[in-house]
Amino acid sequence: MTVRSISQSYEMSSESNRERHVIIPWARLFDATPTLGDPACVTCVLTGQELTGTVVRAGTVTVDAYAELNVADGAIYRHNVRNVLTYDGANNEATWGAINIGDTVYYDPTADANTAGVCKLSTSPLRGDNATSNPIFGKILMLQDQTASDFPTVATVLSDVYAVMQTGVCES
Repeated sequence: MTVRSISQSYEMSSESNRERHVIIPWARLFDATPTLGDPACVTCVLTGQELTGTVVRAGTVTVDAYAELNVADGAIYRHNVRNVLTYDGANNEATWGAINIGDTVYYDPTADANTAGVCKLSTSPLRGDNATSNPIFGKILMLQDQTASDFPTVATVLSDVYAVMQTGVCES
């Protein structure tokens, strides 16, 4: 079972120009109940071209139903990532792969649904229906306590915590 890893206080990219905060209404997010520190994706007309970022302020539905996202290109956060590569066309995971430094990570609503809202990122470029693209969220990097020997990971079913460098405004 995947366990949520709270990461709102973890951000590795403290150098200048790594903060680009935008306010987004909850209703425009794939997950309309944003959680502090989680990845987020804004709904868009063109599938796979959505804006993605990390929630830095979630807001509250009774006061202000707006989330503040850091969408900065190059910002590095600690996120749960699912190693699913493909789905069977019916939203069930079909194949998994090892995760390595530099691998592309996608915002994946199917992974989120399959892990009960715990893991919003995966290594699958396509959603569970295999017909639409997942937007690119970023790239895998090493956490501060990892070494090269920790990579690549195993290719069995896995959700784990990684350092993910955001790509800002995403294009697939």
